[in-house]
Amino acid sequence: MIERLSRDSRVWIGILASGLAAWLLAPVVFPPRPPAVAEDAVPEIHYVCTETGESFVRPLAAAALEHPTTGRPTLVPAVYDAKRKKWRPGPPLEVMRRQGLLRPAS
Repeated sequence: MIERLSRDSRVWIGILASGLAAWLLAPVVFPPRPPAVAEDAVPEIHYVCTETGESFVRPLAAAALEHPTTGRPTLVPAVYDAKRKKWRPGPPLEVMRRQGLLRPAS
């Protein structure tokens, strides 16, 4: 019986048709997920280079970012020093979040 079914072309056409239908319906049933965070929702903060002291505005990403010209990971999150009127390296991102120091750049 199984041998007869495996030789019958209608069985194979049915299997292929079912596979094609599943392939066509999968995007409708399982739509693609949107990104976890929209690009516009990522805040930009100030970073300062630990070697040169230059300040940069970059999207919030990590504790240390690469410097745009040197390529070394020397950019760290910055806090504004009102006494000296310049940006200086800040504490780690977790501490900045806890203390409320992490504000978007304006």
